Amino acid sequence: MSGYSRAQFGATVRNGFSNRRDRANIIEHVALTASSALETKSLGHPDFEDLLVGAKRTAPMVAAFLDLTNFTGRTFWDDQEEAADLADAVLSGFIEIVSNFGGHPLGLRGDGLFVGFSPGDPAFTATMALSACAFALDAVEQEVNPWLERRGMARVQARAGLDFGSITFIRTGNRYSNEINPIGFAANFAAKCEKVADSWEIVVGEGLADLLPDYRYFSEHERSPKRYTRDYQTESYKFFHYRWRNTLPHLPGVIETLGGIPTSQIHSR
Repeated sequence: MSGYSRAQFGATVRNGFSNRRDRANIIEHVALTASSALETKSLGHPDFEDLLVGAKRTAPMVAAFLDLTNFTGRTFWDDQEEAADLADAVLSGFIEIVSNFGGHPLGLRGDGLFVGFSPGDPAFTATMALSACAFALDAVEQEVNPWLERRGMARVQARAGLDFGSITFIRTGNRYSNEINPIGFAANFAAKCEKVADSWEIVVGEGLADLLPDYRYFSEHERSPKRYTRDYQTESYKFFHYRWRNTLPHLPGVIETLGGIPTSQIHSR
């Protein structure tokens, strides 16, 4: 499998957006969607799809959130359908990136994507999750935004938050309406890291940073640590900036070598 490139991400976004904005294709798109509805695969993790309602399973995982920053403002100012088409196109590209780096897209939340990377080797998995987020931010900045500017459209911004730890997948609901819900501190803290990150930043929790002892790529966040208090006991948990731009020259070779193999299948030797 050839390496997934930044240009391919750009093509995914451009083609996705253009196809959705082409009103002449609407009738054909609706027909194709209806005919292929049964073949549609929902986002999620294959290791947990067999869970019955109320059943749960816990596993270590790198949780990551990729988010389009300040997109709420865009939905205020821009045409609603155009904004939705753009978010759809970029998030579709994010899904491709995550899959190419061996992760699992777990779910969409408006203008963001929640993903999980299952460890064979935890340090390798953390590296791949960080690499996927770095690749995504770089591709948006270098491929998508120049194209938007040529169309006279406002640029988009992106950010990411990650952490590592145990996550419990539980199928919540009833027999008629249910969904697998990933719950755990790592997922919750990754979401907090994403929210504290500014545009073009990647922020990671202590659980992930501890997997990668080379701190050349990390610096403690100015708002770190986060303190949790219960029953008069207080514990601290650190979080860090990740210097993702330093890793960009290595990413194309990583994608080609990994070839979309899930990180859970890569073990240390």
